[in-house]
Amino acid sequence: MAAAIALAAYGCTTAARHDAGRGAPLVLLRSCGAFAAAGAACLYAWGTVHLLTLDETRRDAACKEAVGPAHVMEIDSYRPTYIPLGLGCHVRSGTTHSTGVPGYLNPAAGALAFTAVAMGGFSLLESERRATRDFKRETRRP
Repeated sequence: MAAAIALAAYGCTTAARHDAGRGAPLVLLRSCGAFAAAGAACLYAWGTVHLLTLDETRRDAACKEAVGPAHVMEIDSYRPTYIPLGLGCHVRSGTTHSTGVPGYLNPAAGALAFTAVAMGGFSLLESERRATRDFKRETRRP
């Protein structure tokens, strides 16, 4: 959660310091990328809280619901996974049913993380492009 707060603070300070309202694309990419990363970190923390607060009774009920009434007696183990977030309910037949975390959480966290990486990458490329352009402009012979 501290990472999410730090990323959100970075996004706010970057936008405020460089007056993102003027439409500077590099500043907007950086600050929006930081906000997307903060959102992904918050969603991941929310899913982890879901997983860690499952006590034995809630874990059993969630697995029974995911497996279905026909295979309830075949559940042989539970295994939490952290990427993607979920509780794996293993059945004797070898299949695993995921439960314990809201269904929207993994796709939303993944989309926000991808957006953050893409915006950060574009920001880096744009920064390099500008530095190269400025260097060529300064070293041009008169």
